[in-house]
Amino acid sequence: EKARVGSFPCAGETVVDLYAGIGYFTLPYLVHAGAAHVHACEWDEDALAALSRNVAANGVERRCTVHAGDNVQAAATLAGVAHRVNLGLIPSSEAGWPVAVAVLLPEGGTLHVHACVGAGASEEDAWGRALL
Repeated sequence: EKARVGSFPCAGETVVDLYAGIGYFTLPYLVHAGAAHVHACEWDEDALAALSRNVAANGVERRCTVHAGDNVQAAATLAGVAHRVNLGLIPSSEAGWPVAVAVLLPEGGTLHVHACVGAGASEEDAWGRALL
């Protein structure tokens, strides 16, 4: 999934990563996909420390803003800025969907939604219908 995210055409785009962790998706957006800026939201202190180290180690500090704390609070300052929002929380990122929609550009954008879904086609179809 990291490689797939890194292959997205994000040049000139602003991305909000609502569950940044240590930068698992934040870094591919910046280093490989060419995002102009990533707002990385994370609440865990240990993950924040690792995220900051990883951003610096990859030389992308100027293009990444780390927002410490609850992503709902961070989103209040990010309303309408994102071309893309990454929702990389498993088993489900559903609680973050309203936050994600709020930070998209007024004309819309792309939500990258992660979840644990059964391997069967019917389970995947049912999840897709529920998502949309």
